[in-house]
Amino acid sequence: MRVNMALGLLIGALGLLWLAWAWRELGWRRWLDLGDTPQHTALPRLVLYGPFRRVRHPQTLGLLLVLLAEAVRWNRIGMWGAALLSSAVVVYLARRDERRLAQRFGEAYRRYQRAVPMLLPRVW
Repeated sequence: MRVNMALGLLIGALGLLWLAWAWRELGWRRWLDLGDTPQHTALPRLVLYGPFRRVRHPQTLGLLLVLLAEAVRWNRIGMWGAALLSSAVVVYLARRDERRLAQRFGEAYRRYQRAVPMLLPRVW
């Protein structure tokens, strides 16, 4: 049980750090989807740095890690079921967002899709 607790806390901390990094790069208004204009006009509208150069949806990855952490930590069938169902919804929303971003940013986003994985960072 202690191993589950420790592993869950470690995975959860990693997920929260990943979320915080994405939030830092986006700014709080874009994070909360209150506006798409970057805080600094010199910055591109499509964020391609920080965690966004590793995966296209770092917020989704962070949330998935937090869900996994709770399932590992509590290690109950109900928690695993809730985590899987929640994960499916989160991934569906990220895929839906992909279509919206491709329409909005056009070829620039399609190049980004080809260059950067959606959720799992490359290890090489």
